[in-house]
Amino acid sequence: MLADDAALLSAKAPPGGVTATFSIVAADPETGVCGAAVASKYPAVGKVVPFVRAGVGAFCTQHWHNPKFGDKALDLLEAGQPPEDVLAVLLRGDEQREQRQLAIIDVQGRAANRNPTAAEDSSRYWGAMTGRFYACQGNTLAGREVISAMSRAYETAPGSLADRLMAALVAGDAAGGDHRGRLAAGVRVAKPGVPGNWLELDVDKSDDAVRELAALYAELKHDAKGAVAGAPEAAGGGQVARPSAVRLIFDTDMGNDIDDALALGVIHALQSRGECELLAVTLSKDNEYAAPFCDLVNTFYGRPHIPLGVVRNGKTPEDSRYTKPVVLAADGGQPRYPHRLNSSKDAPEAVGLLRKVLAGQPDGSVVLVVVGFSTNVARLLESPGDAASPLAGRELVARKCRLLSMMAGNFSGSGRQKEYNVFIDAPAARRVFADWPTPIVASGFEIGQAIRYPAASIERDFLYVAQHPLSEAYGLYQKMPYDRETWDLTSVLYAVRPDRNYFGLSPAGTIRVDDGDVTQFDAGANGRHRFLTVDAEQIARVREALVQLASQPPGDCPARSR
Repeated sequence: MLADDAALLSAKAPPGGVTATFSIVAADPETGVCGAAVASKYPAVGKVVPFVRAGVGAFCTQHWHNPKFGDKALDLLEAGQPPEDVLAVLLRGDEQREQRQLAIIDVQGRAANRNPTAAEDSSRYWGAMTGRFYACQGNTLAGREVISAMSRAYETAPGSLADRLMAALVAGDAAGGDHRGRLAAGVRVAKPGVPGNWLELDVDKSDDAVRELAALYAELKHDAKGAVAGAPEAAGGGQVARPSAVRLIFDTDMGNDIDDALALGVIHALQSRGECELLAVTLSKDNEYAAPFCDLVNTFYGRPHIPLGVVRNGKTPEDSRYTKPVVLAADGGQPRYPHRLNSSKDAPEAVGLLRKVLAGQPDGSVVLVVVGFSTNVARLLESPGDAASPLAGRELVARKCRLLSMMAGNFSGSGRQKEYNVFIDAPAARRVFADWPTPIVASGFEIGQAIRYPAASIERDFLYVAQHPLSEAYGLYQKMPYDRETWDLTSVLYAVRPDRNYFGLSPAGTIRVDDGDVTQFDAGANGRHRFLTVDAEQIARVREALVQLASQPPGDCPARSR
């Protein structure tokens, strides 16, 4: 026996009993790199659950966890004991052996699990899965899909072992994770030749620990990360954004019309194709259910970590026909569409988030897509320096942004009327057209009106799952069948694919808002503004592209139940 065996075997349950947790252990036999990642309702979980040793293996102790098992498990592995025998030694004489959940892998890739066979009902669902050079496991989970999602993500994500661990953790989180919440998360990686942990990253206490850990990892500069930095994004089945991907912020009045919802689906499809990276979603609609709806759509597409910000004292606080019913939809007492954000009031204020996100991006790299009111971006222009950046708003935009693609105005010729996105907050629109320091391309009312999204696609193309938030929202917005204008979708399509000849462009000039709240365009070679045009052939091409993108399944879509 080791000297501390007596203390080891006498260890009882952690404070509060169950440590609701999901985790993954993995090894690379070729390099000797070993790692583990974990998330839990238990605070500072990264410091007590995962243990890794370069060239030896990785171990996790959870559900009535016993941190004293960690070093002993790795010592036994290093002494040549196979993983199954190590677990048997650890549990020999342990009074809580039927309550423990353990996972272990050696550097050869041999793995073993132990599940809490006598766990109380509050620990359901629990389970485990092993695969090529990894094992994932969890308890007190939303369901079995948490484990299977982690497994698929680790096997399919590109990049290094650390990238894939993060991908698996985010995938488990997106699938529901611990159904009571995720307070903490951590990742550990060990590399031969590097003493201790090569990579050690933790979020010890947070309302959204996995999302926060993924954000920290994405920003981290570390040799443990692979060539495709940002592997957490692959957790939802989408491809990691390539270096040429458009860095996109989506500002929307989600809920006022259904085209906003389809536009968000198009963005996710484009990101899954590696064409864009959605940095944040900000909302110009001040309604309790607008942000939770965006959150559940992002979660459905496997990207629950995307930051959300909401306008304060916005112009349209009234309920939507579809956001509240979809957010509150439940089956068997569980949310039909998982989401973490329960109210827009719980999201950060939009301008502060915009400043934070912009400050973290390379100069001249960000495209803003605004498909609602100009409230948030006008306030951004007026914002003072803060902790995110000492630059005032206009200077920050000038440094970080390269294009504003917005659905606003009407440019169809004589007899034009004021357009909704402009006149609802006309002072903000005037400010943006007058002072925005980068090029602006507007998709006018006439563009979306000419290109309608077909009801037949809603009825047929979303059937790859039994329940889809976009098609359900579409049916709630208006009685089916109906074809709806694609106003907001066109601004997204141009922002990401400006060179595909989907649209024509007006000459350069300046857009302004007159005293009647109608947009006017004054041509001029020195102007920074243009608006979209379409001909008959382009209308057909755009409609086909939008149908394919809006209805594209998430990269790792569950099979439809029959």
